[in-house]
Amino acid sequence: MPNGSENPDHKDLWMALNDTRRELAEIKGMLSLHLSDPHIHHHSPCRPVEEMRKTILSAAGAAILSLLAAIGSIIASITR
Repeated sequence: MPNGSENPDHKDLWMALNDTRRELAEIKGMLSLHLSDPHIHHHSPCRPVEEMRKTILSAAGAAILSLLAAIGSIIASITR
């Protein structure tokens, strides 16, 4: 730890929180910039953003399919 001991103090926690907030703001800005208009091309972060977009869409598709399966099983159990 920067304070010289094994246990973090308030300053260490505050620095870690600010670093995390900064990284999340960076990711949010990158995603909003790249996902808002697909014709915008930026050289460095395009591939990671496209992979994240595919992951988000895959997760959303899987969630919708599982929801439909749950509704179907509820209907099947009711009709028996």
